[in-house]
Amino acid sequence: MTTEFDGRRKELLEINSKAWAGEYDFPLATKLDSSLKKNSAFIKKVKTGLNQDQYANVLKDIGSVSIEKYLSEVIVSIVDGLCKVSKNDDINAAVEVVSALHQRFGKQFIGELLNNILVQMMNPSKSDDKDDPSCVTRQKNLLRLVGEFYIVGILGTANDFLDDLDIKVIRVYSLDKRRNEPILTLLLKYLLNFDIESGRSLNMVQSFLRRYGHIIFVEDELLPSDTKNVLKQIFLIYTEAVFGIMMKLKKQVHKLDVRNKKAAIRTGRIQETEQLELDEKTKLFEHFKSVASFLSQVCTIPLPNDLNDSAEEVEEEDNAIEVVKQAASSDEDLYGVWEDVKEKNFYTVIPSLGELMEAHPEICESKSTQSNKDGEKIQEFLDRLEDVRGNNLEQLVVEFNNLNLNNKATKNRIMRFFIETSTVNNLKYYTRFLKINELNLSELIEELIIYLDKGFRSQIHRNKLNVKNILFFVELVKFKMVPKHVVFHKIRSLTLNITSTNNLEILTVFYEHVGRFLLHDADSKDLMREMIGLLKEKSKQSNLKVNDKLAINNLLITVEPPVAKVQSLRHVPKLSSKQKFVAKILREELNADTQPLVVKLFKSKFTNLGQPEFQTMVDCFSSPNLVNYDNIPSLAKTLSNFGEKNKFLVVLCVDTVLENIIRGLELNDFRMNRTRMAQVKFLAELYNYKVINFKLVNDMLYRIVCYGHPQNQPLPQNWEVEIDLPNNYFRVQICCLLLLSIKSIFMDTDVGRKKSSNRAASIKRRNDINKNLLGVFLTFFQYYLYCKEAPFPVDVRFKLDDLFKKYKSIPTVKRYDTINEVIASLDGAMQRRKEAELLLEKEDEAIENETEGVDSVTVSSDDDSDANNDEEEEDDDESDDDGDDDDDDDDDDDQEEADEDSAADVDDSEDDDDESDESDEEDEVLLDKELSRVSSSSEDPLSEAEKARLEVERKFQEDLDREFQKIMLESYGSTQQSQSSQSQNLSGKSSTFKQSLPLPSQLDLSKRSSPRANQQGTVAFGLLTKNGKNQKVKQLNLPSDNIFAESVVREQENRKRDKQRIITLASRMDD
Repeated sequence: MTTEFDGRRKELLEINSKAWAGEYDFPLATKLDSSLKKNSAFIKKVKTGLNQDQYANVLKDIGSVSIEKYLSEVIVSIVDGLCKVSKNDDINAAVEVVSALHQRFGKQFIGELLNNILVQMMNPSKSDDKDDPSCVTRQKNLLRLVGEFYIVGILGTANDFLDDLDIKVIRVYSLDKRRNEPILTLLLKYLLNFDIESGRSLNMVQSFLRRYGHIIFVEDELLPSDTKNVLKQIFLIYTEAVFGIMMKLKKQVHKLDVRNKKAAIRTGRIQETEQLELDEKTKLFEHFKSVASFLSQVCTIPLPNDLNDSAEEVEEEDNAIEVVKQAASSDEDLYGVWEDVKEKNFYTVIPSLGELMEAHPEICESKSTQSNKDGEKIQEFLDRLEDVRGNNLEQLVVEFNNLNLNNKATKNRIMRFFIETSTVNNLKYYTRFLKINELNLSELIEELIIYLDKGFRSQIHRNKLNVKNILFFVELVKFKMVPKHVVFHKIRSLTLNITSTNNLEILTVFYEHVGRFLLHDADSKDLMREMIGLLKEKSKQSNLKVNDKLAINNLLITVEPPVAKVQSLRHVPKLSSKQKFVAKILREELNADTQPLVVKLFKSKFTNLGQPEFQTMVDCFSSPNLVNYDNIPSLAKTLSNFGEKNKFLVVLCVDTVLENIIRGLELNDFRMNRTRMAQVKFLAELYNYKVINFKLVNDMLYRIVCYGHPQNQPLPQNWEVEIDLPNNYFRVQICCLLLLSIKSIFMDTDVGRKKSSNRAASIKRRNDINKNLLGVFLTFFQYYLYCKEAPFPVDVRFKLDDLFKKYKSIPTVKRYDTINEVIASLDGAMQRRKEAELLLEKEDEAIENETEGVDSVTVSSDDDSDANNDEEEEDDDESDDDGDDDDDDDDDDDQEEADEDSAADVDDSEDDDDESDESDEEDEVLLDKELSRVSSSSEDPLSEAEKARLEVERKFQEDLDREFQKIMLESYGSTQQSQSSQSQNLSGKSSTFKQSLPLPSQLDLSKRSSPRANQQGTVAFGLLTKNGKNQKVKQLNLPSDNIFAESVVREQENRKRDKQRIITLASRMDD
């Protein structure tokens, strides 16, 4: 910037403005010299004297020489001189000279001068590209002068000189009277918009702003404010354009660099034309970058953020590598690249030649003086170099440099020595020798690399193997003496021609010695990873032999050994003592023998369990895979025992198991197959123990088959469903497991139906519905089997045979031979399924309404009936505590002992059937009572259809009573006979009382008791009597203050209170 010239600019501006107004004339001599000699000398002086040293003489001549006749020649000469003005002082001198001529001649001089300047500043055409450098220099110099002429008031707007300008100039610069713009802004727009991407205007703008930046971008009075704003906008727009072109060039340079690297790796050579193009683009980018930095400071515009992204990333990577090495104590170098620290220092710590010369001054002078000829000296040195292990390598380096035999003959001898040597173990020492003398032996190193490169190329495409050359080349690579494109050209060629003879062996030798080095080196790791990826792709070719594939896999493991991942320790939640006890009992101690004890234990302690223990119990029941597979039935049986009093636990566990089964369908992980089979087995056992009904099982079967398929519809040979491919038969196996684990579909598993008034008909309808549902599913299941790939595995075929064999007795189950038969049967089967489910929903709604009514009637019944019901349910448990010594109690005790003895010889399945029979008997008693209560409390007249239905149910109930009586008589008679034989052997006496137990319906005293039976102060009891073959139950009223009566009444009240509490909890759960 030329701030020191600003004062003179203001003076010239004032003088030139007066000259334009005619108020000032340049001072002239009294008599002007009009001689030809003086005028010719002035014309020459104007051309060459526009500089700081001679401009004073030029000014003197302007005031003393008469140059009116030669003004046109003066203008041409002065324009030629202005084109060569480049220094700041010379520009100041030129301004003084032009100002003086303007003050003397006015518009006559300035108009023609401007016309000639504009002609010189025209942009070149395509045919004038050869003169482009000189044209750019001329434009740059004249632009700065035009800027000065405008600032000092010599030039104004273009309209002032339109009459003096040529037509060509007016057309080229698009001058118009309507555009009253300063000549400076017009010139800037014209020059800066021309071929901006080539960067020809960068130096022009940079030199212009260095001189006038403080005038344009800082408050100054030299320029009008409107002109200053226009100039600011011009340079701001130009700066943004330069930024855009710079970023574009950066991308082009990166692409060219990548292209050239790939081409060099592909060919093993650097292409001159491509490298020249890259160099030109790089030079242009650096030029744009330097000018952009200048413009950013002058115009106060920040540079693009992503200008230095690549450099920053490299710096970050280098820093990250250093940090890792420091933190890991060079573990990567010790165990990844180098065998130990000594080997690492051998290849990485290279002393300089000057340091060695200072450390070993003249150590070999005495030995070298023994021979006079150069040939003998070099031969002696090579002999010592061949025995490099017995000699110090650094001393040999110093000795070689002291010989002063660094000539072409010596290099040829050393080259021949390296080629002919047969000691492979010394190659790394020879390479280190070359690395230390890299500056002096650069030509020898290049020749050696070329020789080894040619040998490498011949080995790739020919059937021969030279291990020494390969190892020598590898050692040069370790010392980073071989260009990267040459190294990776060899690796790429070997990889692409991996099937050729010996190429795999050569690549193995190469990777074993230098593979890890290249993979961990910052300059080559990216290319090395590309080569490894290429090798992995080649290993997948079908034409490779098995041995070749194994060799490639071993090679990959050698280069990039698998990292042993440290297994993260799983966070095991800390369990309390109670939680550990619950988990221990349910997961380890529970089996068929200990199941009753476990149930008894938890029933007595369940109310004392807290939330953590309850959650542990839920986890145990919800994870059947953690239990021994044989103990899954015991786990389900234990859960069923909690069903009546702890419905929330049962619902939570069942829901969790169902969710886990669905989750297994989503993941389809073969590692979870055992877990999934245990879950399905547990679900089947829950059905067997009446925890869930068949409808839920049926829904889960459809879910297993259809889950994940489009619109829940499996299609034959659909390979798009990844979680259920046609060659995956695991869903078939778990469906077979579920259906084979079910004991029978003819089971009443709905607890809510136990109080139904029409249970017999309901059971029949329910079984029919189960038949239809099972038949429809097995038909659909056979369609699903045709969606799988045939033939099936042997174990799957066996399970399918077992499945259809088990259910062949059901009429709705049929096995089809073709898929056409299955599809034809599915049309009607799916309709039957919908009807069965609709009927089941209606029945469930009716039963729910009826159950609510029965529950209300039961709750409003009298205390005696509740007491009798409770006493009937718990009669066996209370028999030891009654303290009554009559014969009936003795018979009951004998009966219990007989039952226990007989139960010891019966397996678990029979025990389950006995339990279900006893449950059915209790249910029948409840059904009879509630049916009678509902019928007696109903005051509405019954329809004919309802009466007929009730009559059928009554007859069915009577048949059940008779069959039940026969079973009980036979059972009791056989038991009594065994007891009599045992007692005769002991005491010689036989029992005289042989009578079957009364029917449950005969013990209902609420219907038989008279109004006086419940009088105040007495308690009603039932006494069983026999008259011949007839048996009766008589009512006895004991005083309420009797000890036995008090204990019974107190127990009934407790049971009634507990029952009311359970009803309240159940109602809250429903809410």
